[in-house]
Amino acid sequence: MVSICSPLSPNLVANSISVEAPRSRGRLLTSREYGVLLQFCIDSKSLERGKMLHSRIRKDGFERNRDLLPRLIKLYSVCGRIDDAKKLFDRMSKRNSDVFLWTSMICAYAKNGSMMRCFELFVQMLERGVRPDSYTFSGLMKASAEFGFLELTLQLHSMVVRCGCGGCLSVANSLIHAYGSFGVVHEARKLFDRMVVRDVASWSAMIQVCSSMGSYADSMALFSRMQLGDSLKPNELTVVALLPACGFFSSLRKGQAVHAYVIRNGYESNLIVGSTLVTMYSRCGDPDVAYTIFTSFYQKNLVLWTSMIEGFALNGKYDIALNLFKKMQDQGFHPNYVTLVVILSACSHAGFIEEGLQIFETMQEKFGVKAGVEHYACVVDMLGRGGRLDDAEKFIENMGMRPSGSMLGSLLGACQVHRNVEIGERMAYRLFELEPHNAANYVILSNVYAAVGQWHNVGRVRQMMIAKGLLKDSGCSWIELKDTVYVFGAHDRSHWESDKIYKVLEELSEEIGRAGYLPATEHVLLDVEENEKKKLLCSHSERLAIAFGLLKVPPEMPIRIAKNLRVCDDCHEAIKLISRVTSRKFVVRDTNRFHHFYRGSCSCGDYW
Repeated sequence: MVSICSPLSPNLVANSISVEAPRSRGRLLTSREYGVLLQFCIDSKSLERGKMLHSRIRKDGFERNRDLLPRLIKLYSVCGRIDDAKKLFDRMSKRNSDVFLWTSMICAYAKNGSMMRCFELFVQMLERGVRPDSYTFSGLMKASAEFGFLELTLQLHSMVVRCGCGGCLSVANSLIHAYGSFGVVHEARKLFDRMVVRDVASWSAMIQVCSSMGSYADSMALFSRMQLGDSLKPNELTVVALLPACGFFSSLRKGQAVHAYVIRNGYESNLIVGSTLVTMYSRCGDPDVAYTIFTSFYQKNLVLWTSMIEGFALNGKYDIALNLFKKMQDQGFHPNYVTLVVILSACSHAGFIEEGLQIFETMQEKFGVKAGVEHYACVVDMLGRGGRLDDAEKFIENMGMRPSGSMLGSLLGACQVHRNVEIGERMAYRLFELEPHNAANYVILSNVYAAVGQWHNVGRVRQMMIAKGLLKDSGCSWIELKDTVYVFGAHDRSHWESDKIYKVLEELSEEIGRAGYLPATEHVLLDVEENEKKKLLCSHSERLAIAFGLLKVPPEMPIRIAKNLRVCDDCHEAIKLISRVTSRKFVVRDTNRFHHFYRGSCSCGDYW
């Protein structure tokens, strides 16, 4: 019976469950056969058929069976009947001697989000003298991560060591995951480095921790070590953990290599892997390939839809993003909190102010989602980009919650663009109280003053930064060629081919000058001579990376670069003209979005 049931679908097996059928054949089912049928009921979350099977198990005297009892608890747990699971647990008179049974009930509470009851039961278990094992600690570590209480994880780690379970692989993996969820990367890494034996789950957990904290270079290095050092084969979880690093670096080649690995190993039908691939290609500036992957899934989930909508929005295809948002609803999917943040952000970057405001104002009534901080921040950004600075400030004052740094920061940035010193000062001084050590806020206020020629105030803000020991982040751009990343700073001459790079820049300056380029020296926020401003504009980091790309990238290939700051207005205009005079396509990623330059135009429509 086990060999027949194993390849069948859960529904088919569940439909075959009958109370009288076994007796009609003149024999009882064994505990192993009951285990197979129970597992299928668990996988299909079939409560009614599971209860019918439970009744038969009780009649046949197997309810106290050590293998079946935890599965019965799990059945009620996955079906949301945690109280029924606890009643079953309480009926077992010999539970004080069975750690496996206690662990099953603890994990049931954890999976149902009943964290307090989970740890209360653990305390009862200790009070009755039941010694926890590695399975207990693994379940508790996952629960402590969900509970969001670091001190509890530290105490559990201490207990793990005292109980001699520190060397257990599953416990160590759960600890890495728990520490990572709290952002305590150094503890997770220390634990990982001390492990004598690691499996795929260990490496995947550590890569996930690094990616989640933005340590993408460490993620890439760990992935290489995993394959070369331990000769382990990455699985779906490893791939999902690694792909964000490829997207962060806009490393299309590495992302394509991971995608090829996914295809070779048959992971392409996994929805989670598919969603991550869509995000990766979108963040490498290739939404067309992302859409091909998206359409390859006959059955889609909300995460996949959201990933694709975000992909189009990131790459300046706002109309397509909005149409996909409507199509998603037509197919019966209701947007969740994250989906609405994505579509509101798209409206903000596209300048679709009225459409965005309509979505925001109806989201609770239409979709049942209460607006959160991120949604309010999108509306502030939307109004600020559209030049409606007074409306944005009024919106912040009347929204009924404390404004976040991102809200005030986006309005401060809009004040720089629209040269509004009055509102800019108000936002900046609120930010200085909220984020006293964030140098970016001081820099933007300085830029607001510089944009209107108030150089004495520029100097005053810079003195404030010096007094507080704050340093401005240096702008840089990078380009990846044949698995090597080349980084350029503004006015950089450190590259071994810098003479050739600057010669290309000189030739480009002449060509775009003939095409109508006029340096926008007002964007040089320094009190220097006009000619000096022109020289400074021509050697911004993105232009150096583009010149290097023109030297190295074949003519038929697009040149892809990334920048850690927003592209300035002058460089944006210059790159548009460079794309026209060279007949080349440039894909430039800044902190907010992708700019696809081709034949003298940009995908952002000059609204960014």
